[in-house]
Amino acid sequence: MDIFKKLANAGFKDLGFAAWEDGKGLQINNLNLIDANAPGVYIMHNNGVIHKIGKSSASLRKRLSNYRFFDKDILACPEKGIDKSSQRQRKAVKRLSLQGLSVLALEVEIYMKRIPELEIEVKVASFDPHDLEKKLILLVKAEHKLEFGK
Repeated sequence: MDIFKKLANAGFKDLGFAAWEDGKGLQINNLNLIDANAPGVYIMHNNGVIHKIGKSSASLRKRLSNYRFFDKDILACPEKGIDKSSQRQRKAVKRLSLQGLSVLALEVEIYMKRIPELEIEVKVASFDPHDLEKKLILLVKAEHKLEFGK
């Protein structure tokens, strides 16, 4: 089974094709399909090749909406003045002549767990986005370029 079928079977949502707009960035649509506050993992691909695997430990929707501004030099990086991730992505988009990328997203499900001895409830996550991101990168690295990632 190919990786895209496996991702669909694992519950990744297809957010569709996101056009690249010069001077702006990747215009990801359908963000309303994911929870505004849920963390998660995302995958960006084009023509059967995965170019980016990323995560958000906070809001996946907010992380993906930030891609709308990835073609701007004003992105801050305290050490170097320019965000290296956006710089690498912009170069790859131009070099590969990409019109955009398709985006898949998997949200963390948050549950409440009661600790009776303390009489409190705490949030419990269905998976750790950082751990899933690392394992997905290892899984696909041999067959996909990961132009914008590690």
